[in-house]
Amino acid sequence: MKFKDMQYLRPDFDDIISRGRELVKSVAKAESFKKSLDSYMLLDTLEKDVATAVTLCHIRTSIDTNDEFYKAEMDYLNEQIPRVQEISNLIAHAVVEGDYKEDYKNKFGQYFIDKHEVSLSTFAPEIIEDLVEENKLSTEYGNLMASAKIEFEGETHNLSGMEPFMQSTDREMRKKANFAMWGWIAAKQVELDEIYDKLVKVRHNMARKLGFENFIPLAYARMGRTDWNAEDAKIYREQIANSVVPFAQKLYLEQAQRLGVDDMKNYDYNLEFLSGNPKPLGDEKYLVDKALNMYSELSSETKEFFEMMVNRELMDLSTKPGKRGGGFCTTISNYGVPFIFSNFNGTSGDVDVLTHEAGHAFNGYMQRDVSPEALSDYTMEVAEIHSMSMEFFTHPWMEGFFGEDSEKYYYAHVSSAIKFLPYGASIDEFQEWVYTNPEATPKERRNKYREIEKKYLPHLDYDGMEYLENGGRWQKQSHVYSMPFYYLDYTISQICAFQYFVWDMKEHGAAWENYMHCVKRAGFVPFKELIKECGLKSPFEEGCIDSVLPGLEKFIASLDKNKIV
Repeated sequence: MKFKDMQYLRPDFDDIISRGRELVKSVAKAESFKKSLDSYMLLDTLEKDVATAVTLCHIRTSIDTNDEFYKAEMDYLNEQIPRVQEISNLIAHAVVEGDYKEDYKNKFGQYFIDKHEVSLSTFAPEIIEDLVEENKLSTEYGNLMASAKIEFEGETHNLSGMEPFMQSTDREMRKKANFAMWGWIAAKQVELDEIYDKLVKVRHNMARKLGFENFIPLAYARMGRTDWNAEDAKIYREQIANSVVPFAQKLYLEQAQRLGVDDMKNYDYNLEFLSGNPKPLGDEKYLVDKALNMYSELSSETKEFFEMMVNRELMDLSTKPGKRGGGFCTTISNYGVPFIFSNFNGTSGDVDVLTHEAGHAFNGYMQRDVSPEALSDYTMEVAEIHSMSMEFFTHPWMEGFFGEDSEKYYYAHVSSAIKFLPYGASIDEFQEWVYTNPEATPKERRNKYREIEKKYLPHLDYDGMEYLENGGRWQKQSHVYSMPFYYLDYTISQICAFQYFVWDMKEHGAAWENYMHCVKRAGFVPFKELIKECGLKSPFEEGCIDSVLPGLEKFIASLDKNKIV
């Protein structure tokens, strides 16, 4: 079935919750483990029905935020979803505290039990109204950012549509585009402050109701983290500050020398090369055709996967008015397929979508038959390994996308991934401060972010733009609003992906085999155990980052400098 033919059905939440409560009793106290398991699988089916409806609605309202039907349905679902979370919590209680805990452990493994145990701490009926409010506020933020209509160069653009101008070889154009885009966001500062202030307070209140000191441990539990905590994150961020920041500063200096700009401003860093950033050779159809060829040659599994994505029209890629910004990959549970959403804008990011988001989708496709879904439910730092590593495994095919710009793409891809690590750490450290200080004012939050930003990104000069100089940059980062504490996961996964990259250059067969193991085993064991199984070093281990950087430095040095100008 093609995506357009997939039917959205509003769930009957009253019926689902009524049936769910009865089935939960059976999971805990059935006369046999077989009957308990049968009830558990029926509950899994109910949850998949709800997830399918929510996902279809989310995708369609993201494609067109002005669609009144799906907009209204999303509002309705945001109010109802927390009620289903109560059932999920009851399921966890039934597994962990019922008669058959050891049987579930023997059948599905210890991590299956651990995931249910950590979820117990994330919910109580008293927070249902808070969850509804949180969902509404998150949606409000997304709709606000999607509403951007920026008049520039005689046309109207959304935020994604401004990116090509931000990468112009004309410095004045970059500056104008920078001030136009950030100017629009700055004009929404009061609204953005209000939304975030409400989010912080509702999340803090939920945490207190659940017995936590603040939102941080609740956020970690909601992320399903069972084998690392905020202390691990702090130690890891310090590795980035001590090892990656100096390396990144060298890369920024080289960039300034390439551009011939002595007084680099924030808008200059969007341009890597004076001859222009690497650009794809064609439009959406061209890029998808090249991706189809790439995945056909990479492996039999990726060939089958991407042919399915194309034939069933499971991608919506080009930017258009009213479309939500950014990109994501999700799974439509009852159809057993992934879906890729993006905003192509003529930059190298378009190709990254076909590798990064396709990496997510490939993992989902490879695990489409795993049941129950909780068995393959993995944390985000695991999920991003699949996507970021795929970006590097597909390097040999980049000439088909970029032609003569391939060498520039290789350089920009690796260097930008390195430069990203300090920014990712800054977002995480900022959020940690925010939720440790939930009563801080919007101004105090911005001041703190600017302080943290100077620690990780000391090169930034905002050319007198008050909004950015005063610490407003984080408000463009949707994760801060909608997925708190997710962002560090990208950096952790990036370190793992770097290891696969260096390994792949030396021994492709072994590296790919281990990557496939990572894809198939995701969710069956926790992060640190999975990394060990795959022959990688944990980013939390002291010295891990320092062991990765030399291989990246060697790769960058190996590129043809005559083509990187």
